[in-house]
Amino acid sequence: MRSTLRKALPFALFFAALFAICYGGAAWWTARYTSLPAWDFAFEHRLPFVPGLSVIYLTITPALLLAPFFLRTRAELGTFAAALCIETVIATICFLLFPQSTAFVRPEVTGWARLPFTLADTVNLNYNEFPSLHVAFAVTAAWAYRRFAWKVWAAAVAVSAWLMYEHHLADILGGIVLAVVVMRFVARERTWVELCCLYQCAQFSRRHLRYFVIFAAIYAPSLLHWRRYRAVRTGFCAAQWIDDLLDGDRRSTHEPLVIIDGLLEEMERNAFSTHPLSRLTAAHFADLDDASRRDFIALVRCMRRDRVRVLGREVWSEEALSAHHRTTFALSVNLMLATTGCTARVSQVPALVDALAWCSVFRDLDDDLRKGLDNVPRGVRRVSLQPASAEGGRAEATPYVSDVEEWSRVSHGRALVTLERSASELAQLDDARARRILGIFQNSIGKFARGKRWWPRQDLNLRPCV
Repeated sequence: MRSTLRKALPFALFFAALFAICYGGAAWWTARYTSLPAWDFAFEHRLPFVPGLSVIYLTITPALLLAPFFLRTRAELGTFAAALCIETVIATICFLLFPQSTAFVRPEVTGWARLPFTLADTVNLNYNEFPSLHVAFAVTAAWAYRRFAWKVWAAAVAVSAWLMYEHHLADILGGIVLAVVVMRFVARERTWVELCCLYQCAQFSRRHLRYFVIFAAIYAPSLLHWRRYRAVRTGFCAAQWIDDLLDGDRRSTHEPLVIIDGLLEEMERNAFSTHPLSRLTAAHFADLDDASRRDFIALVRCMRRDRVRVLGREVWSEEALSAHHRTTFALSVNLMLATTGCTARVSQVPALVDALAWCSVFRDLDDDLRKGLDNVPRGVRRVSLQPASAEGGRAEATPYVSDVEEWSRVSHGRALVTLERSASELAQLDDARARRILGIFQNSIGKFARGKRWWPRQDLNLRPCV
């Protein structure tokens, strides 16, 4: 339960902030009008005024707070929160475009009902009438919680809003329609997939700025060609999620190999479970041809091999590491070209694959070593830096650390030559879209190579190895 509450907290905070800004802002803006219409029916003025129903009206907040007890997965919580946020935004637009007042004349409230009614009336603010967000949220909760008792409760909330003279019938019907339309929209698998992609991109970007750059590069063209780039969005998010699991950047209750092996079996059978990662991968597979599906499976198997290396503390030769990294990026680039509709293929840009492999190794060399993934070739001797002296002097290393420096210099020199070949290969491509997409990676690697970021950090804890 504690884990579910942690999952729900970010959604709750975001929704609360959005609701406060939209609902409060709309009420503040509408207060500038001197007179407002009311969408009422004549028969509504003969309805009884029942202020005691405010007790039911006020149950909306605790009902929403019960979401973690009924929705246990992040996917369910995210869908529920997305529905509430979308309803809030749509309702706010209606509040601003069609500002309404109420035509009810409330008598003075006395007795025990005075306190709950005053509280309900205060929280409800003024002017935000059509559609009733109170009713929309109640219907949404009843839909999400999937219990008949909640449907009865939602109906009671709608009746209480009416007989308390808080909303007219048109407002209540508007809230019901809003909730039904939004819930049908967010319940669609495609909608869930898109929301999942956005959430995963946010998770990646929290860890490093470069993932936000990738997110922007993917979603910018998607705005004009949403369907065409759908496989790019799902493919990037699924592959990065898998990579995060295997690298230990994403928490999991099971050994990552167990999770990925199960996913590989699902991909082989093209029959996926309801786990969020499986659902996202299934959506990606739905947009791929057979060749691209085989490439994606092969890519996941390559990524899986890194986890095996970590668990087995394996140190590979330079030839084995180079072959492994080239295969990984060849599959990645081929998938990217296929999903973006390019006619070019990775066989036309082998130098770019080599450059990507070099950049990947040296960009994350220290982080990978800390995680146990050793991308320093076997035969390159390395030692831990000696601790600083008691007088506070600078830590010194034995001469063997120069082997790593020499390996880095040689690799960097090769990378510069490789980038020149890669630029020539890109210039010869007939596919303009492929040149534009691959050129982004070419420029990024070039910028990295021209800087000093590729140089091994001096605080690396390089364990002894021969």
